[in-house]
Amino acid sequence: MKRINKSGRYYRVYILIMLTTILFANAQESTSNKTFDVIIDTDLGGDPDDIQSLFRTVHYSDIIKIKGIVATPNSDIDHHPWDTIEHTGLIENWIKRIDVEHLRKNGYRQLMREEDLLSIIKSGAKKPGGPSDNQSTEGSEWIIKTAQNYTKESPIWILVWGSLTTTAQALHDAPDIADKIRIYYISSSNTLHDPVSRNFVYTFMENEYPELWWIENGILPRGKHETFRGVYQSGIQDGEWSYTSFTDFNIRNHGSTHDGLFQEKCGDVFPLANYPKNSLKEGDSPSLLYLMSPIIGGVGNVDDPTQESWGGQFRHSDKNTHPNYYIDLDKSPAECQMTIGKWRYNVMNDWKNRWDRYDR
Repeated sequence: MKRINKSGRYYRVYILIMLTTILFANAQESTSNKTFDVIIDTDLGGDPDDIQSLFRTVHYSDIIKIKGIVATPNSDIDHHPWDTIEHTGLIENWIKRIDVEHLRKNGYRQLMREEDLLSIIKSGAKKPGGPSDNQSTEGSEWIIKTAQNYTKESPIWILVWGSLTTTAQALHDAPDIADKIRIYYISSSNTLHDPVSRNFVYTFMENEYPELWWIENGILPRGKHETFRGVYQSGIQDGEWSYTSFTDFNIRNHGSTHDGLFQEKCGDVFPLANYPKNSLKEGDSPSLLYLMSPIIGGVGNVDDPTQESWGGQFRHSDKNTHPNYYIDLDKSPAECQMTIGKWRYNVMNDWKNRWDRYDR
């Protein structure tokens, strides 16, 4: 048997390591270029936490490519001071406040253009209620029109930050979009605001399209799981990382005035939530974090919600009958919420760095 040259063996090992490194680097580069097309179906105009999540979405629009922002109903408007103008106008105002063009001028050219964001704001249902014939809206029609451009293999994500009213209407009017969409729905109180629409989507899944892809974060009864609340009331809460302190440390005195369009920097008018009072709540942000998680955090797989991710960990409700329907883990609220909270430092530190981009 021919003897193996020791130096040759080391050389082959070196080559193998180098090839592995190159392949890994290429994989990382491919992953970092991954984006997700989404439609945001929001009740922005209620508790300002939707505005907080809108800020985060635009700051991450190099990854989250927004194809529509649909204003859905909010049934608790009497308790909120944010409804002085029509909801689409309110969304438009906050998009301008964020001033993404300032960030783009600072070198972050992959973020979406402000004019593109403003052009896709649509009005959804005016009040809660189940879908029916002749009840379509600009928002539901936009969901249908946009979804038709996607496929089961390459779907569009619908991130529902309010009741399912407008999304349900879209499914009612065009059931053929069911295999082209993936829904991440923040349930809990949003279901209580319009249980009929939520139940329509569930019945649609049962009777018409059992393979509907749907994460329901915060299944009823309210308060029993509510994984989404881990985005603010779980994980590290020391110093600047607290949901009551992060804004003062890392958002205030940041931002821009949109070249003088506004008197204040956007970080100085960034709103705090009503429930819990004066907090950075971001109750809808888990839907974004779920998509961002494998790209930025290297955690999770968007095709498998049963894996850990920044946006929570979930389980099948019934894998045999509804293979793509996922709900909160069958654990205590604290345990469910910790599936998001355990990543809090990473989640918040990355956003802190994105706020710093205004000043670079």
